[in-house]
Amino acid sequence: MVVVASCRLVGRGIALGSLWLAVALSGTPASAQEEMGVPPGEIGAAAQSYAQPAVAPAPPPSPEEALLRAWSDPADSLDQRVSRARRAALESGTWSFDPAARAVLGGVVGGDPLQQAEAAVALAPHLPLAHMRLVSAHWLHAEDSMAALRAMPGLLRAIASHPEASLWFAGTGLFVLAVGLSAGALLMLVLAALRASPNAAHDLGHLVPGDPPGFARFALLAALVLVPIAAGEGVFGVALVLLAIGIAYASAWQRVVLGIAALALWAALYPMARIGAAALEEFPNDTVARAAFSLSQGLASRADVLRLEAVPDDPLALRALAIDARRRGHLGRADALYQQILANGTPDPAVLNNAGNVRLALGHQESAIELYGRALDLGESPVVYFNLSQAFGRAFNVDALNRVLADAQRVDGDLVAQLTALQRVRNESFVVDLPLDLSLLWQRVLAPGAGVALSSSLRAPVAPGRLGHSQATAGIAVAAAAAIGLALGAMLRRSTGCSRCGSRMCARCETDWAGNLCQSCDLLFNHPDRTDRALRFARLEALRKRDRRVGRAATVASVCVPGVAGLLANHPMRALAAILGFTVAVACFWWRAGLVPDPLIAGRAAPTLFVAVAGLSLLVYLGSLLSSLAARRGSDS
Repeated sequence: MVVVASCRLVGRGIALGSLWLAVALSGTPASAQEEMGVPPGEIGAAAQSYAQPAVAPAPPPSPEEALLRAWSDPADSLDQRVSRARRAALESGTWSFDPAARAVLGGVVGGDPLQQAEAAVALAPHLPLAHMRLVSAHWLHAEDSMAALRAMPGLLRAIASHPEASLWFAGTGLFVLAVGLSAGALLMLVLAALRASPNAAHDLGHLVPGDPPGFARFALLAALVLVPIAAGEGVFGVALVLLAIGIAYASAWQRVVLGIAALALWAALYPMARIGAAALEEFPNDTVARAAFSLSQGLASRADVLRLEAVPDDPLALRALAIDARRRGHLGRADALYQQILANGTPDPAVLNNAGNVRLALGHQESAIELYGRALDLGESPVVYFNLSQAFGRAFNVDALNRVLADAQRVDGDLVAQLTALQRVRNESFVVDLPLDLSLLWQRVLAPGAGVALSSSLRAPVAPGRLGHSQATAGIAVAAAAAIGLALGAMLRRSTGCSRCGSRMCARCETDWAGNLCQSCDLLFNHPDRTDRALRFARLEALRKRDRRVGRAATVASVCVPGVAGLLANHPMRALAAILGFTVAVACFWWRAGLVPDPLIAGRAAPTLFVAVAGLSLLVYLGSLLSSLAARRGSDS
């Protein structure tokens, strides 16, 4: 204590003495100071600076502040601002700088629409909104349709590589496809059952006492079809009854097509609905995934980091924390996290590349080169080749550097040129992290139980009962309905209709027929010598009038109801293709803006793509319709 007090007294004495010396010299003439060998004002300034308390140096900016400053600081041109922000984003591990791209597209900076779109794509190469603006700018403003078409693959790659966009598009697309498939499959089952209903109703009347009239037989069949509604099984239960009826009265190939329709119905209502629901609710409900995505965008808050640190065993959280540690300069912690990730499972190229970047920053060049090599063994990547060239450059291995750069340019010369240009922004060491692997998000989407609650609520109006309660139960019910249909087809003595006049041919009613013709038509067409000439001509004229009347009705039905043309032409697969093409087209057009609001990632890309899919589906419908009409006309002639 004495020593400390003495030191404090000595320090105060020095400070007071310095202050006194400053005051004294401030009143001393300059000539006197020069006589003392001190330049005028120097001692006073020195004494004043000593007497003032020391100012602590400003702390270095956080990665988020540095990224914001790189974007917001003044620049001579838009290209300079974009290059500076892009370099800062890549250095911080942010592959797609979405906020800056949205700011550019919002008109915060100058430039025409094409320049803004190109700048947004450069800042956020994985943002579909930016690529769609580029396509629109080429098409509408630059009037360069070929450039717009060349930009379309970039839009599709952005949809597949952007984490939030890939889930939003996948969830919306699966939902739209599930609605189209389920509606189309139901319509196919309804048409098949309607086609079989006259014969099915007639045969059902033979199973009840007495000889009920035709309308009573149809009422009995309708009651049988509606039994699942009364039992609480809903539309799905009705579809099972229709499937059994259709298979019982169908030919072998028609049964195959009906089985495909039933499988499509089950797949749409269960696996596709569950995966689509899981994809749509992944970001809103998964706080870890949302925090990891925010961190990868350079927008993570302290709360996001705490959420990630709370789940140290989560693979997605580990990778996000490793990226954050490298971004903040905590290379030792980043290296430890990457080593933990590499030890816990099979690594992907992104982990190997990013771990190599950390090793290179720590000065372990051989280890970094080995990690880059392992990443390239899993697949060629221009980014990994570029980083490997930086490692060889530090090792002064010029031959290897040139060889690796040549490989990088072979894979993607444009990207390597962009990275090389960004390296010249500041002549320093520059390596690039790869973004988070999307497979980590899809593992969460495909996990058991994901999306079950949402898909069940969406499916409830169609399958509210026990048969539709679960995926397994519904699959067993579909298989049982198909088996019942096959058994009925084998057990029943099915009535049929004459192929020329349409009259019913039933073994129980003791009617005679030959092949697919009734007795009258068989005599008329196969044994004309046994019939009266006048009666024969009158019968033929009546059949021609009937054919014209039925043909006009069939044409109207074929045009108005999808699938009818294929069934009437005895081409059930064409009928199913026409139905599915029509229903998918309607679903895509109806939900062209998405099932849930666009989270500022798609822009006009969603309506454009869904309308394009609707157009392709309509082409399938029209092709099936026209080919079925042509086949029917050929068979009639």
